[in-house]
Amino acid sequence: MKNYPIKDLKNIRLLGRNIADVICKDGAVRLFWAGSALEINVKAREVWAEISCNYDCHEIWLAVEVNGSQITRFIAPKKSTWICLSRNMNPEKENLISIIKDTQPMPGDSLHDLKITGLRLDDNGEFCVIKPRSCKIEFIGDSITSGEGLAGCPDETDWITQWMCASKTYAVQLAKKLNADWTSISQCGWGLCWGWDGDVTSSIPMYYDQVCGVLNGEQQQAMGSCDAIAYDDGADYVVLNLGTNDNSGFKSQDDGKGVNGVAGNAIISEAKRFLGEIRKHNPKAKIIWTWGMLSLDIVPALIQKGIKEYMSASGDMNVYALELESMDDIEKNPEDKGSRGHPGPLTHKKAAEKIYDFIKTL
Repeated sequence: MKNYPIKDLKNIRLLGRNIADVICKDGAVRLFWAGSALEINVKAREVWAEISCNYDCHEIWLAVEVNGSQITRFIAPKKSTWICLSRNMNPEKENLISIIKDTQPMPGDSLHDLKITGLRLDDNGEFCVIKPRSCKIEFIGDSITSGEGLAGCPDETDWITQWMCASKTYAVQLAKKLNADWTSISQCGWGLCWGWDGDVTSSIPMYYDQVCGVLNGEQQQAMGSCDAIAYDDGADYVVLNLGTNDNSGFKSQDDGKGVNGVAGNAIISEAKRFLGEIRKHNPKAKIIWTWGMLSLDIVPALIQKGIKEYMSASGDMNVYALELESMDDIEKNPEDKGSRGHPGPLTHKKAAEKIYDFIKTL
């Protein structure tokens, strides 16, 4: 077996928000957000990775894919450990190996950290050039984009990372259908203006211009979590699935005037402002704001009004609204459903298909 420090490898692909130089100060690659991934293309009989993590309470789960198909899922070890990703593969065939972070970052946990420091191949193994993908897509969301509920049976109700599975979301499915590199920013319970409980600090736009600013401990910042994000040319597509928690927390922000009051105006105003910020970083992107995988009654009309006002004021015609099918309408069997009352695999599959079909019309 041959060991390769990650900092010395050129043929790696990092999916997800990261620091400008990719390699952190300690020589490791970090996966910050749910759905972030490290990919390599190899001709080798077996592949190992040196992985370690840290956390205070919620463990970090990883998934491994070979050529886009998941073969295993496990808890990342706290102690630096060599983990076998795949074995007894055909050494004459190129195989794309992906390590995907299934768990979202945990705000308030100053220890939360996941790093990959090395790779190991059999003696005759070799790294191959990674084939570029056709486009790039960015996702902005909440628990749905973080994959909450995509592991576990429908009766599971505990809020634990075991039931989060970002590698199975509509987002990753859509990226694969588009042959796209992907990046995402999402947090369970967070929204456009406030969280499910009305907490105004649970706002995704507050952290949009940072690598992973929700991790703001001293050591986390030293590894670049609060660095300004480097967008380069930006994405070809930006998909928002944001507003579900604003809907839940609306009553706590309502001044008694409903959609015509302070809360309604806040959502309209922030939708307009945030679209401008997204456009600044993604000048060529088609921006698609989606909702509906969980049924909503208040927020969709407000977001659509914000979109229309933004387009009218800016002249930007590359912004679209798209309602997705609700889990309440399409999940009829236990195998269709997710845990914790969240959309299950069928709803995520249908969402990926609908967004894909919509993109093909643009």
